[in-house]
Amino acid sequence: MTRSNKPDVQKQRRINFWISLGGLVISASLLFWSLRYYRPAENFYGPRAIYSLLILSVALTFLGRWLLFRLLRLETSNTGEENSRRVIDAWRPLFLFDITAPVYLAAGVLIGRPAAVLVALITQILLQLYTVLSRFISWTEASYRVATTALLVFISDSVYVFIARPSHALFTVSPLHQLALSQEFVGVIASTLLMMCLLTIFSLPLIMRLNDTNLKGAWQEYTQSPVLRFQALVLSVGPLLPIVNIFDDVAAELAWLFFLIPLFAIYYLALISTRLSVRTNELQRTVQELHSARRRQGELRDYASLVTRVQEEERRRLARELHDDTAQALIALSLGLDGLGRAITRSSLPAKDRDWLVNLQYLADRTLEGVRRACRDLRPSVLDDLGLRAALEWLGDTSSDRGTPCVFTCIGTPVTMLPEVEIAIFRIVQEALSNIWRHSKAHNAKIELTYLKDLLQVVIVDDGIGFDNEYSDLMSNPDTQSGLGLIGMRERAILIDASLKIQSSPGHGCRIELAFPIVDLPASAPTRQRVLEI
Repeated sequence: MTRSNKPDVQKQRRINFWISLGGLVISASLLFWSLRYYRPAENFYGPRAIYSLLILSVALTFLGRWLLFRLLRLETSNTGEENSRRVIDAWRPLFLFDITAPVYLAAGVLIGRPAAVLVALITQILLQLYTVLSRFISWTEASYRVATTALLVFISDSVYVFIARPSHALFTVSPLHQLALSQEFVGVIASTLLMMCLLTIFSLPLIMRLNDTNLKGAWQEYTQSPVLRFQALVLSVGPLLPIVNIFDDVAAELAWLFFLIPLFAIYYLALISTRLSVRTNELQRTVQELHSARRRQGELRDYASLVTRVQEEERRRLARELHDDTAQALIALSLGLDGLGRAITRSSLPAKDRDWLVNLQYLADRTLEGVRRACRDLRPSVLDDLGLRAALEWLGDTSSDRGTPCVFTCIGTPVTMLPEVEIAIFRIVQEALSNIWRHSKAHNAKIELTYLKDLLQVVIVDDGIGFDNEYSDLMSNPDTQSGLGLIGMRERAILIDASLKIQSSPGHGCRIELAFPIVDLPASAPTRQRVLEI
C-alpha cells in the first residue's frame, strides 16, 4: 500500500510545483509589464486615482474575507470534526468569489489597463497571503489564484481597449447623448461578460482539484452553488462604469462609494445564502439519516420479531417432541418398573435388590415429572388453550409451588390479543418471577393484571431484598452479564410497542410495571394453536 501511494504523492508534488512555478512566472511577468507601462491617466482623476482604487479594493476584499472567515468559524465551532470538514467543503466555493472584480474593471475603464492589472495583483497577493496564513487554502492554490486573476483582468481590459478605444477626455457637449452613442458602453459590456466567463473557466480546475472530480462534476457543483449567480450580480454594475466619466473629480469618487456599498451587500447576501444552503443540506441529511435509522430500527424490530416467532415455534416443537417421545418412553419405563416391582414381590429377592428397584422407579417418576415441567416451561398449553389470564394465574401457582407464594388478581374483562403479544407478556412475567425465585429471597409476590378501556397493565411486585435501580445503565451496557434478564424483558416489551418500568431499592423489593396499548384484533389474525397437555 505504501509503495503504490508513493508515486502518486511524488506526482502530486511535481504538479503542485509546476502550478506554483507557472503562477509565479505569470504574476511576475504581468507585474513587470504593468509597472513598465503604467502612466497616470490624462484626465481629471489624476495620479492619485490608482491609490484610491487600490485602497478601496484592498479594504473591500479584506472586509469580505474577514466576514467569510467569521461566519465559517461560527458554523464549525459547535460541530464535530467530520461535520466541520463537510461545512468547510460546502463553503469552499465562496473562496472563488471575487468581490473586487468591478474595481478591476473600473481601473481599466478610468485609469488604464496597466493600472487595473497592478491593482488586481496587489489586492490578490495580499488576500491570498492572508487566506494561506489562515490555513484555508494551499500555496499552490494561492499562486494559481493570483496569476489567473491578473491574467483575466489583462484579457478583459484588453478587449475593452480594443472595442471602446477610450480617450478619457472630459465631455463638453451632451455627455449623456455622447455616452449612449460611444463605444465605451459596448466595450464595458463585452469586458464584463468576458470577465464572468474567465472567472468561471479559471475556477473549474480548482474545484476539480479540491473535490477530486471531473469537469462535468465541477461544473455542476459550481453552478449549483450561489457563487455563479452572485458573481454575475456583482459584475452587473460593470456597464454603469462609463457613467462615472460624467461627473467631476469629487463626485466620481463619491459615486464609487455608492457603488461599493451594494457590492458588499451582494457579497453579504451570498454568504447568507450559502449559510442557509449549508444548513438546509445539513437538515436534509439529518432527516435522511433519521429516516434511515427508523427504517433500520423497523427492520431490526421485524427481524427480532421473526427470531422470537421462530424461537417460540422451536419451543413448541421441542415441547411436542418431549411429550411424544421422551415423556412417552419414560411413562412406559415407569409402568414397566412398576410391573416388575409387583412381580418380584412374589419372589424372595434380597432386600438390597428390592430397594434398588424402588429407587429406579422413583428416578423414572421424577425424571418424567421434570420432562413435564420442562414442556410446560417451553410452551405451556394453558396459554394456547385458555389465554393470557389463565397463563399468568398458572405462573402464580407455579411460583407458589416453588416456594415463593404468589397472589394473582385480574381486574376488568379479558380481551383477545395477538398470540405474539400474549407470548411476549407471558415471557416477561415468567422472567420476572424467575428473578424473584433466584435472587430476591422474597417471602411473597403478587401479579396484578388490569384490563382498561384501551390499555393492558401488568404489575409484578415482591418483598425481596431489592437492588440498586441501575436499569438504565444495564440498558446502555448490553455486554454486562448481570441484568441479562432485564435486558430480555425490555427487548420483548419493545417488540410489542409496550412500556416497561422497573422500580427497586435495597431492602424494599422490586416493582415491575408493563403497559400495552390495546388495539382491535385484525380479522385475519392467527388463532391459538393447541398444544397437548402432558
